Amino acid sequence: TSTIPFYSLSEFIMVVVGPYLLLHFFVLPMPLIFLQQYLGRDDMYMNAVKNLFLSEILTNIHGFVAVVTNHAGDDMYRFREGCRPFSGSFYLRQVLASVDFAYGSDIVDFLHGFLNYQIEHHLWPNLSMLSYQKAAPIVREICDRHGVPYIKENVFWRVKKTVDIMVGNSSMKWFPEKFERQYLETDKLILAAKKVAKAE
Repeated sequence: TSTIPFYSLSEFIMVVVGPYLLLHFFVLPMPLIFLQQYLGRDDMYMNAVKNLFLSEILTNIHGFVAVVTNHAGDDMYRFREGCRPFSGSFYLRQVLASVDFAYGSDIVDFLHGFLNYQIEHHLWPNLSMLSYQKAAPIVREICDRHGVPYIKENVFWRVKKTVDIMVGNSSMKWFPEKFERQYLETDKLILAAKKVAKAE
């Protein structure tokens, strides 16, 4: 294995971060320099730069809380091997490796940006947001009926579980290897049976 980083520090600054920072935070608000001179003010440009930095920080925090915490925790599973898309293993993994936050009312769902339906989103990424509201109780009932853990928890509890993993206080669970292999083999058999049926 190579120890050379994907980007050197100078490449990271010059290629990845630098252009974005320069354009987004300093070049785009430049028309405000001329506008503030015209209006006889001297704070518009710097206020815009400060607001852009603050909004970037808050947006990144919100994105982290809304997305990362739905997929991390000591009650989430990780897997050793990939699986075929839209197979039985695929759908099982979407439930076992995702968490829903509180849901059910339009205001709660809006405040979460409908990202509180991560299980349903991973099962059917093309559904509309309102369809997730309708699907969630059905998915939960199916999971309960078949003994599949369906986790729905408070967003702040999920943040704690995510931080615990990040700092090494806990770890995500490995899905039992025996069952993983068994389910992947079942997927292959089902796919082969579909191909035979289609050929007939």
